Amino acid sequence: MESVNKSLKEVIDCIKNSKEYKNCILLKEKMDSNEDILQLIKEVKEYQKKYVKSYYDESIKKELEKLINQLSDIPIYSAYMQNLEIINEKIDYVRDELNDYFFHLLNNIEE
Repeated sequence: MESVNKSLKEVIDCIKNSKEYKNCILLKEKMDSNEDILQLIKEVKEYQKKYVKSYYDESIKKELEKLINQLSDIPIYSAYMQNLEIINEKIDYVRDELNDYFFHLLNNIEE
């Protein structure tokens, strides 16, 4: 069990030491100190809730898309989202590999 924990820690450290993860942390800190970005994120979240509660009203959807486009046009936010997507892909890859490993292990399937 100790070797499994060690291997898992290595995988986690690999992701945490990646340039994308480090960039995300730095960009998030910068965004957290920018009131305009924080306000726009808050508005997007509010409109997302309104949109769902309205049973997907088209007029609310248009306003939501407008806000999301405004947010995406901010370079720091865009860079943050690109790095976050890469990190999520890495996490998904690890999850998929573990699922596959356990599927084969538990079903006695040889590779």
